Amino acid sequence: MRGPSLPLAGDGLLQPLSLVALVGLLVNDHVLKGLAAGTPWGLLTGKLSDCCGLLFLPVLLVAASEILASCINAFRGPSARAAVVVAVVVAALFCLMKTVPWVGARYVDVVSVLQWPGFALVALIDGSQMPGLRRVAHVVDPTDLIALPFAFSVVWQTQRRARRVDG
Repeated sequence: MRGPSLPLAGDGLLQPLSLVALVGLLVNDHVLKGLAAGTPWGLLTGKLSDCCGLLFLPVLLVAASEILASCINAFRGPSARAAVVVAVVVAALFCLMKTVPWVGARYVDVVSVLQWPGFALVALIDGSQMPGLRRVAHVVDPTDLIALPFAFSVVWQTQRRARRVDG
């Protein structure tokens, strides 16, 4: 009789909650925010973006660390300890970017640089002019800290994935 198999490195990205968070983030940021601009619903789309981002980013980081570990044959299964570290770091950075203007400005700089290769690839494919950096919108708003608990859902998810291995 075969025992439970080890989850695949990075398969946390395929969990329903992670997929819902990613779809929610994309739809909210690329559709709903535009529709809600200048209306009272704008406040809600901002909070929704924070919740979805804090659900998805820690899972993405844990998945990336698992995949890197797998590449060097060091992946031994989901690690709740790694998930806690990622959640704490993401939560701390989120707190800083939402309360300290200088940190919020650096966040805008980093995200603008990180998304440039995607825009550049699209320009190469369709033959258009190479784009410059596109600044993302960011608001320093301590009330957004209400979304902070979502950063820790990765710990629960990782523990569930690990239990499947442990039986």
